Amino acid sequence: ATHLIGIAAPGSISNRARIAPTSGVTAFANFFTVSGNGCLFQNIQWFQGFTAGVASSICMTVSGGRNVFVGCHIAGMGSTDAVDAQHAGSRNLKISTTGENKFIDSTIGIDTILRSAANASVEFSGGCPRNEFINCVFPIITDDAAALGILVAAAAGSDRFQLFKNC
Repeated sequence: ATHLIGIAAPGSISNRARIAPTSGVTAFANFFTVSGNGCLFQNIQWFQGFTAGVASSICMTVSGGRNVFVGCHIAGMGSTDAVDAQHAGSRNLKISTTGENKFIDSTIGIDTILRSAANASVEFSGGCPRNEFINCVFPIITDDAAALGILVAAAAGSDRFQLFKNC
């Protein structure tokens, strides 16, 4: 039940109230994890933009449930050397296990680093049920037909439904 609200002009692309690495920080694969339940995130950007990337990078993993993201930007695979954007295991957002999260007026992904592998903007895994994406944008720039917008990991990756409305 934590509330994290960015103090900046509201917007859903490249908000300047953001969580990002400083230059020279060594990259790590999972940038931010939301494991709590019932949290509100509003007007925040998570930018996984290291100078040197790592394989199988995930900008945000949401393993908690009933969280709400409003006007947020989850911007993964943004390393300047594009290592993460060239690896099949990389994700902007991974939702695992618990579900019932809601993303409203948000952006998931970037279109400034060329993705050249079968990575995914959003991955559902562990049977995460009933997530909602309302008025969201999923920007991608790629030169590989294998790049994925949505990935459901294994047969039990998604339980019940995932809603995409006006996306």
